[in-house]
Amino acid sequence: MKLNVVETLLVNNPVRDLLMRRSVAWLHAAAGGATVGRALEVGCGQGSGIREIARRLRPPAIDGFDLDERQVARARAHVAALDGVPVRLWVGDAERIAAPAAAYDAVCEFAILHHVPGWRRALAEIRRVLRPGGRFFFEELSIEFFRDVPLVSPFLRRFTVHPWDTMFDFPTFRRALDDVGLRVTALRAPFVPGWHWGVAVRA
Repeated sequence: MKLNVVETLLVNNPVRDLLMRRSVAWLHAAAGGATVGRALEVGCGQGSGIREIARRLRPPAIDGFDLDERQVARARAHVAALDGVPVRLWVGDAERIAAPAAAYDAVCEFAILHHVPGWRRALAEIRRVLRPGGRFFFEELSIEFFRDVPLVSPFLRRFTVHPWDTMFDFPTFRRALDDVGLRVTALRAPFVPGWHWGVAVRA
């Protein structure tokens, strides 16, 4: 699902950029601090994630896509100054990733899958485009975040648009990772219910 005006403001701001820097730093450390090969970001937004992937994971090339063409345009402007890392961006759908099987050493997504009605299909696609042994880096929000956080949850339920009928709780998401062949090797719940950072490896 595309973001509405409120959600666009929530993700395109310096506070969100700071939180993403913290999450990518932890994910990088949790994966042993190693650099990665070719990387993909699912739901690239305005490009902040791509900049952090380049800074921390140091892949030789980064691809990224987003369902919203306006966000892809922002990302193109945001990553234009990246030196030495080729970046390829397109408008695309997480349920049908426009990439060959086993194309990436790392796939990253930062709070995107809870927006996707067919999130199980998106997980299967992430597994498909990862090479065997490749890593899936995720930051994800589950239904607990939209239900159990005082003050924040009522605001989000009222003013944001999500596929409420299909959104997962975190135990369901964790089982789905196992089901598609993504084995969790590191996991952290940093601050509030329903917000998780994790690393999984393609079997």
